[in-house]
Amino acid sequence: MLEIVKVLMDYEKDPVGVEEMPQFSWKLKSDKRNVVQSAYRLQIAENRDFQTPVYDSGRVESSESAHVRPAGTKGDSAAILKSAVRYYVRVRVWTEEEESGWCCGEFVTALLDNREWKAPFVSAESAPACREESRGTLVRGDFSVGKGLTEAYAFTTALGLYQFYLNGSKVGTDEMTPGWTSYRRHLLYQTYDVTGCLKEGINTAGAMVGAGWYKGVMGLTRSRNNYGDQTAFAMQMVLRYDDGREEVICTGEDWKGADAPVVFSEIYHGETYDAALEIPGWCGGEEAGEDRACETGRGEDPETWHRTEIVPFDSSVLHAQGGARVTVIDRIPAKEVFVTPKGETVIDFGQNMSALIQVTAAGKKGDVIRLDCFEVLDSKGNVYLDNLRGAKESLQYTFGEDGTITYRPSFTFMGFRYAKIVSFPGEPSLDNFTANAIYTKMERTGFLETSNPDLNQLAHNILWGLKSNFVDVPTDCPQRDERLGWTGDAEIFCRTACFLENTYSFYRKWLRDVEADQTEEGGVAHVVPDIISGNEGDNWLLEQGSHSAAAWADVAVINPWTMYLTFGDKEILKIQYNSMKNWINFMREYSVDYIWNYKLQFGDWVALDAEEGSYFGAT
Repeated sequence: MLEIVKVLMDYEKDPVGVEEMPQFSWKLKSDKRNVVQSAYRLQIAENRDFQTPVYDSGRVESSESAHVRPAGTKGDSAAILKSAVRYYVRVRVWTEEEESGWCCGEFVTALLDNREWKAPFVSAESAPACREESRGTLVRGDFSVGKGLTEAYAFTTALGLYQFYLNGSKVGTDEMTPGWTSYRRHLLYQTYDVTGCLKEGINTAGAMVGAGWYKGVMGLTRSRNNYGDQTAFAMQMVLRYDDGREEVICTGEDWKGADAPVVFSEIYHGETYDAALEIPGWCGGEEAGEDRACETGRGEDPETWHRTEIVPFDSSVLHAQGGARVTVIDRIPAKEVFVTPKGETVIDFGQNMSALIQVTAAGKKGDVIRLDCFEVLDSKGNVYLDNLRGAKESLQYTFGEDGTITYRPSFTFMGFRYAKIVSFPGEPSLDNFTANAIYTKMERTGFLETSNPDLNQLAHNILWGLKSNFVDVPTDCPQRDERLGWTGDAEIFCRTACFLENTYSFYRKWLRDVEADQTEEGGVAHVVPDIISGNEGDNWLLEQGSHSAAAWADVAVINPWTMYLTFGDKEILKIQYNSMKNWINFMREYSVDYIWNYKLQFGDWVALDAEEGSYFGAT
């Protein structure tokens, strides 16, 4: 029996947020040996019945089952596709002896031309007061939905990090959106099917926004406001009705802003949450009541809510994110709660990871939960924090009223195995704590299991090294006050990562920033997104140069080539060709007798040949 077991579009299953006609691939299964596809048929339609497909390849005599792009659509997707539409896909194949049935999939388009983007960015922060703050804010706006709604799609993004809400409920399961990109040159937006989130009549859209990578303290010089000093949120929503009407709802000057209960949140230092500052029903939903009962409470208090500000931003750099989004993937319960020789109470989760601790606890108004995350114990079994350098990795929650709560941070992540309990109401137990490991969602593709337990543990460590360092960008570490996209780390680990996971969307997104952050001459930054150039300060290392080190900058060529070798896909070479060529030309221009020694070149780190008191090797 011949069958197709799955259909992928741009290496993703049922992607939401496609900017152009994707390339298709499918996987065959047969109970016979030496089965080879001889032909296929691909159809795309706006309806599940495929009665009037927008594309029908007919029977195509070909053995290709990957990198299939509908003929005549490359660069002219708009000739077939429309923005904000769900398309249904089906494929069938033939061999010399058999014919498969149809295998179906679907994808949702984003805005096929970013000139369609009309939504301004609205901020609840007021400059200049916000420049030194990393607190969370809320923005919200009401809109009306008429009778006969058939579909609705929302496109959302932020300057900072955001969580998107409709009528009191968070939309989607994404974390750390819109991710970390070069912002001013490349900013992603997310696409959501929100049809089921809306109701006839008045609806409320809103977002909680945090500093994140955008304006929080980041980089080796601990600078802040690296991309801007005012967080902001933007939403554009398309509504369609059964009579053919279409409406577009956008953020705007009529939106209101307020302070969020997130008092402080940064990537390195963790999050502080004061539940006494919560606004019940702030974004509609049951707590607000059908009659907007919260109008008599803090929810509509004019002293709480104020006008938002429009933050100018060049929408031409916006692009849709079709896949590779960060989400909670592993939930790991606490393994042990113990007391160290120094008398400190510690939670052990049994696994080092990038994660958010979820706490469920009972307490009284004013009680405080505080957990400080860390990776290792010292030789005596006590809490060891030196390797975190300045990172606090702290979670703090203050009860707003008596009762039982469940809380986890919104705009940060920690690299840890252990957490020290600094304060907690009552006696902590294992049931109070769960670690939610977050990283970019990718399909596992490579496996290794042997009869040697040490080798299996090594393979386990490598996999978790990937998970912990693939929180949206390929980083060097998940715990200390660095967590940067060092190009050397990304280059040397790329082949291993491509074996373990389907990394295509992840690397494709990041390589776009490699190109965006190249110098005009083609030099490649030490870290991408490039948060170093212009922020070197008095750092003795970075002041020697912020780009174009051997083996680091080579990522511009080596990673696309590795992806080609892994996936057999020439498209990534086409996409990155100019970036690759510009880096080669830069080396030609600045090499001396073909020897590369441009400005700063990195030595072996923590090397045995380093001088006394130094960790910078001579190699």
